[in-house]
Amino acid sequence: MCILYNLNHCGTNLMRVRRRTFFKPVVAGGKDAKPREHKAMVMVGYGNANKKSWDCGGSLINENWVLSAAHCANSPSLGPARWARVGDLDISSTNEDARPQEKRIIQIIKHPNYKEPAVYNDVALFKLDSVVLLNNWVAPICLHTENEINAVKATVTGWGRLDFVGEVSSKLQEVDITLVNGTECKRLYENNKDTKIPQGIDPNVMICAGEKEGGKDACSGDSGGPLVIQLEKHCLKTLRLV
Repeated sequence: MCILYNLNHCGTNLMRVRRRTFFKPVVAGGKDAKPREHKAMVMVGYGNANKKSWDCGGSLINENWVLSAAHCANSPSLGPARWARVGDLDISSTNEDARPQEKRIIQIIKHPNYKEPAVYNDVALFKLDSVVLLNNWVAPICLHTENEINAVKATVTGWGRLDFVGEVSSKLQEVDITLVNGTECKRLYENNKDTKIPQGIDPNVMICAGEKEGGKDACSGDSGGPLVIQLEKHCLKTLRLV
């Protein structure tokens, strides 16, 4: 998982940056994503077929499976995650350069050691009812398996809020944020008593990212989406989940 924060808040209210934003998170301070740029991006939906609510994100890892956050497996008010939408760019329009496909989620596998309200092991797999058609708009993401991350910046994507109190974006947003050293991140959070990270930060499975001046982050509606780095011109690799 990744923890996004504003260094200006360190020593005051660290958790304010992700739910209170910390965990239902916006891509704050971002921009509209370009067509065919984030082909693995998935919208995760809740509710019945006539009234879907798209409240989380995810990443397509092959034709049948979506990687998301365990806390996205269920909505307190709408029940379990039921829908996955791939290949979209603007949920409110059919005129953009996109080829959306909608699938039903038929199986949810949460990490066996995930225990709310803590966010350790906050990862889940969603199985789709039929295969996704891979094309110029839809493709699986690469998974980061090395211990080292040779990057300074990473990108967060999502359809979340445009700022911490603003409206939800109908257009896919992206924002580049700076990766923070794991040791430094652990130190900054070591005195925080929030129930979501009662044992502090584990740099082996968590990443901190953010800007000293603030203004760029993930927010409500971006949960489960990827934090990615560019490998090659046409390949994105996911580091952690929002």
